[in-house]
Amino acid sequence: MRKIRVFAPAKLNLYLDVLGKRPDGFHDIETIFEKIDLRDEIIIKEKGRGVKVNVDAADCSQGEENIVYKAVHAIFKETGAGLNLDIEIKKRIPVSAGLGGGSSDAASTLKAINTIFKLRIPDKRLFSIACDIGKDVPFFMMDASFAIARGAGERLKKINLDKRLFHILIKPPISLSTGMMYERIDRCGFSIGAHSLKAALWALKKMDVKALEKNYYNIFEDALAGNSVHIDRIKTLLACSGVRHSLLSGSGPSVFCTFENKEDAENVFKGIPKRKGMGVFCVKTYRGGIYGNNRG
Repeated sequence: MRKIRVFAPAKLNLYLDVLGKRPDGFHDIETIFEKIDLRDEIIIKEKGRGVKVNVDAADCSQGEENIVYKAVHAIFKETGAGLNLDIEIKKRIPVSAGLGGGSSDAASTLKAINTIFKLRIPDKRLFSIACDIGKDVPFFMMDASFAIARGAGERLKKINLDKRLFHILIKPPISLSTGMMYERIDRCGFSIGAHSLKAALWALKKMDVKALEKNYYNIFEDALAGNSVHIDRIKTLLACSGVRHSLLSGSGPSVFCTFENKEDAENVFKGIPKRKGMGVFCVKTYRGGIYGNNRG
C-alpha cells in the first residue's frame, strides 16, 4: 500500500480586476497571484475500493462534492486508470475565504497522482484538465510563487522573483460565495477607475511595498454590499495596529496587508487581538512545491 503526503498552499491576489462577462458564462480577469505558506495537508492512500475523499472541516464539501474527488475522476477518465484511493484533507486554509484552498487541493492531488502512479499525462494536457476543473487550479499547477493571470484565469505568465513578501492575513467570521460575488459584479458593472496592473506589477518586481500598497486593487471590494461591515472592521483593526493599507483577497472575505520583512509582520501580528470566529495568520511567500519544501 502506497501512502503519499503532499501540501497545497493558499494564494493571495495582490491585484484583481474583472473586465467583463464572456459568452461561456465565465469572466475575463486580470490578477497578480502569490502563493503563501498557509497550507492544507493531503494524505493519499492506496487502499479500499473506489475513491473516498474525507475532509476534517465541517464547512467544506465532502466526498463526491469535493473538488478533489472531481479532479481524481478527471485524471482517471483521461488515463483509464482505476486506482483505489483514500484521500484525507487536513484543512488549514479557511473555506470560502478568497484564498483558493479547494483549487490548490485539486492541483496538488493531480500532480501527485500523475507522478507517483506514473500515469504519464504530459504537463500540457494535465494543465488543460486543471482548467476544466476550476479556473484558479491552473495557477497552482505552476512551479511559481507569483504569476499574472488573464482570461478566466488560465492564461498565466510566471513572474520571476527570488524574494518574498510577508503578510498578516485575517479571515472574518463570515464566508462568501464566489458565484454570488460575481453576480454582484454583473449587476454593479465593471471597473473603469484609475488603477493599473502595470503599476502594481512594477512595484512587485521592485519589491517596493509602499508602491505596491498604493496600487492595491480588488474590484470585489466594490461589490461587498451588506458584507462590507465585516471587512471594514478588519481593515479598521489593522489600521489601529499601524497598517497603512490592506486589501481583500479574491472574492473575499479574507483581508491581508504586506510587509517588507518578517520582524515587522510578526510585531504587528502579536498585537492583533484574537476574536471568536476570526482567523489571524502571519504568512510569507511560498517557494516550495507539493512536497512541502518552503525554501528560504
